[in-house]
Amino acid sequence: MQTIPLDEPHVDLTFPHTYQVQDRFELPGSGESEIPTIYIPPPRNRAEHPGVWLRVRASSGRAWTGVFAYGLGGPFGFSRIMSSPDPDSVIVISKGAAYLVRADDPSSVKQLPILPVTDARAIAEHGLVIFANFSRLFAYGRDGLRWESSHLCTDSLEILSVEGRTITCSGWDGGGPTEMMELAVDLQTGKVHLH
Repeated sequence: MQTIPLDEPHVDLTFPHTYQVQDRFELPGSGESEIPTIYIPPPRNRAEHPGVWLRVRASSGRAWTGVFAYGLGGPFGFSRIMSSPDPDSVIVISKGAAYLVRADDPSSVKQLPILPVTDARAIAEHGLVIFANFSRLFAYGRDGLRWESSHLCTDSLEILSVEGRTITCSGWDGGGPTEMMELAVDLQTGKVHLH
């Protein structure tokens, strides 16, 4: 398993996309920038919030900097920046909170109802992004949620590999004899294949 530093989310641009992203950039010493900074979602009762910073430049040339609020992942939460099956949208996972935002319109943003996201994999040949939380998998395509698995384990679900039409996972099963179990899930349906 690859460890991603918290301050440097992994960038995965597997899917074709119409925009550019920059996860490392400098702000002017004055704190003022010609590129607008947008807090996603807008902060409540304060001017700003902590989060993953990302500069986006749409194909039109419009640029903006997004600060995507941290989720419930705690200090070691999962963060990743990904292209999506929609070539005009980017996925930002910020310590467990997943956002889908249009590169050309940052006001068109949706927080995905998966909290916390603990893993995500782009499967371009199937046009899907697979997200994991502690016990379930979720498949998103260009048109949104394709499927949600049943509870696959009690806790600690981890995507081990994706080959062909099979997602191999492991997770903790508190009721089982070995506690950790491995299982295979159909990539197209989210149904479990027994080993």
